[in-house]
Amino acid sequence: MISRKIEDWLQTIGLFGVVGSLIFVGLQLKQDREIALSEIWQQRTATVVEKVSSLASNEMALSAFEKAANGRLDEITPIEDQAGLFEVWGAMFLWENSHYQYTLGFLPDEHWKRVRVDIKSQLQKPFWGPKMLELTTVVRPSFGAVVEEINRELIAEED
Repeated sequence: MISRKIEDWLQTIGLFGVVGSLIFVGLQLKQDREIALSEIWQQRTATVVEKVSSLASNEMALSAFEKAANGRLDEITPIEDQAGLFEVWGAMFLWENSHYQYTLGFLPDEHWKRVRVDIKSQLQKPFWGPKMLELTTVVRPSFGAVVEEINRELIAEED
């Protein structure tokens, strides 16, 4: 009789040990996810800073964007056009990365909504828009479809 009670107590203690271990593992997984997400944000920040610095020092692209913004598309030289294309390409890859991370659940809805607004804004620009649509063939098809969808929204708003 006593050995049966001891056995019951040991099983109960063992059960609490298993439950405690599972709770600990769950907390550890949560912490690992938070660390991974913070590393993703840090890498994104570094990439954006690098992209902005790149654009700020790219005189040819800045010249192309300035000419386009002032309705002088015909004055953009071939080298300015190419430099501008590279900058648009870089932005597309940043946005594509955001889309990919968003679809995996690593970015919150509000972040993706901001990126989507940025894409929409750039699609409306005379130089950026055509280049972005041209580049939908070099990004992941799911992201290219998003860019084309946003462009269709813009066309519908104009009608």
